[in-house]
Amino acid sequence: MAVNWADDAPATEAAWTRLTPAERTSIERIDAERLERERAGMSPRFAAVLREPKYSVCSRFRLWEHLIGRLEQDRLDDGYLIDLYFNDLASRDSLGLILEAHPELADGELGSLLGALDRRFDAATAFDGGAERRRWTSRFESEQLSPRWSRRPRELPWEH
Repeated sequence: MAVNWADDAPATEAAWTRLTPAERTSIERIDAERLERERAGMSPRFAAVLREPKYSVCSRFRLWEHLIGRLEQDRLDDGYLIDLYFNDLASRDSLGLILEAHPELADGELGSLLGALDRRFDAATAFDGGAERRRWTSRFESEQLSPRWSRRPRELPWEH
């Protein structure tokens, strides 16, 4: 099923139209580095045809907003497993690292967007101190974890 980002990530799509030329240039550099990392993990045949990174800055924002929309509507389906949730949290954390490394992005449109999405995430999830995470794994035990790792969906799709 194809995702219509205008419907599923409207805040991200709108923010992308407001980026300055300098912000776009920074994102292009970040995405170029990401593309090289993704290609490095592929066979040469597949790497040669990959034109843009799967996990571009824009796609990570889209995916984060898409998850939040699903959380807000309590429509995480039975196929949404805890490992997918962990992956989404790790992807969100990577956005924070990108903005930390690029203050010109953090101070602009993307910093505002990420703050707004994070507030929506907090409102759409329940604080549990990390109990749900620890119930499933000890892989993510660290004082470095963001506060999001201490939150869980209100309805647990992996419990159905």
